[in-house]
Amino acid sequence: MMNLRFTHRPAERGSIFLLSMVIMTVLLVLGSSLIERTQTAVYRSSVESRAAKSFHLAEAGVHKALYALSIPGGWVTYGGDSSLTLPGGACEVRVSPSPTARTAIQQVTVLSTGWVPGPHGSRRYPKTIRVVARWDPNYFDFAIFGDEEVIVGNGTIDVSPDGTMADVGTNSAEVGTVVVAPQGSVTGDIAVGYGAESPPLCVDNKGIITGSIDTLDMPKFLPSLTDLPAGAISLGDVVLGGSTVLVLDEGTYHMTDLDMTGNGAIQCNGKVVIYLGTPGSASPESILIGGNGILNDSHVADNLKIYCFDNIESIAIGGNGAYYGAVYAPNSEVALNAGDVYGSLIANTVTINGSDCHVYYDESLSDESKARAVARSWEVL
Repeated sequence: MMNLRFTHRPAERGSIFLLSMVIMTVLLVLGSSLIERTQTAVYRSSVESRAAKSFHLAEAGVHKALYALSIPGGWVTYGGDSSLTLPGGACEVRVSPSPTARTAIQQVTVLSTGWVPGPHGSRRYPKTIRVVARWDPNYFDFAIFGDEEVIVGNGTIDVSPDGTMADVGTNSAEVGTVVVAPQGSVTGDIAVGYGAESPPLCVDNKGIITGSIDTLDMPKFLPSLTDLPAGAISLGDVVLGGSTVLVLDEGTYHMTDLDMTGNGAIQCNGKVVIYLGTPGSASPESILIGGNGILNDSHVADNLKIYCFDNIESIAIGGNGAYYGAVYAPNSEVALNAGDVYGSLIANTVTINGSDCHVYYDESLSDESKARAVARSWEVL
C-alpha cells in the first residue's frame, strides 16, 4: 500500500501568515474605529446632556424672573440675579431696563444664562434664553381708581353686603389729588401714587376715612385699548329714550356712542361685554347712562363690563337703577350722579356727585387673573 504525505511548502506558509496579518490589521483598524466612534458618541451624549441641563437651568431662571416681577411691587424693584444657585448648576438673570426706569414701562427684556459648573468656577456649556415680558394688568382691583384724580364730593365708598372693603386709588402723587368732601366718606383704604413721600398730604380729607392712607406698591398701568375683539357685534350709535329697552344676550358688543334718557334701559342676559367708542378716532364722544340704566339681573359685576376707547372723554352715570358691573375708561372723566354702583369704576378721573350714591366693590372682579408679568416672546440665543 502506498503512503501519501502532504507537506506545506515555505511559500504557502508565508501566504497564510501574510493573510493572518492582513486580517488582524483590518480587525484592529475596525476595532479602533469602533472605539473612537463609541468614545465620540459618549462625548457627544455628555455634551448634549450638559447643554440640555444648562438650557433647563436658564429656563428656571426665566420662571424665577417672571415670578419676581409679578409679586407686589416686583415690577419696579426686581433687577435680576447675578448668580442663582440651582440643583446641578447655576444661572444669571438680567432684566432691562433697570427697575427705576420701569415706572411707566409695561415691557421688559429678560436674559437668563444657565450653565453647569466647571473647574475653578468656570461656566461650562452655557445656554441663554431671551424673553420679552409684558405687564398684564388686573383692570378692576379697586372700587374706584382715577389715574389723575378722585373726588368723593358726596356719597359713600362703602363696605359691600358680604363685607368686602371698597378701596380707592390714584397714580397721582400730587398734594390733594384725592378729595373727600364734607358729605363724602370712604370706608376702605386709599392708595396714592407710587413713591409719594407723604401719602396723607395727597388726600384732602374733609369727610370720613375709616381705612389707611398709603402708596401703591407700583404704578397701576392703564393701557389704552387699540382694537376690538374678534366677533364683537356692532350696534353703531345707540340712543334709548322713552320706554325703549335694548336686550343684549350673552356676548360682546360694540357701540360707537350711547345715550340713555327717560325710561330707556339695556337689559343684559348672561355675561355681557360692551366696547364704547371708536378705535383710533380723535373725535370726542360723551356717554350718558341714564334712564333706567343698564340692568344686570345676576347682580354679579363680573357679568357686565364696559371698556372705552380713548375718544370717550366723559361718562355720566345716573338714572333710576343700580349698576352691577365694571367700567374701564382710561382716558375719560367718569361721574356718578345718581344711583349705586356694585363693581368698579376705573378712569382718568372719577367723581362721586350724588348725595345718596354708594359704591360697593364686588369681589367677583378680583377672581380674574391677577396682575402679573407674562412672557410674550421666547428665544434661545
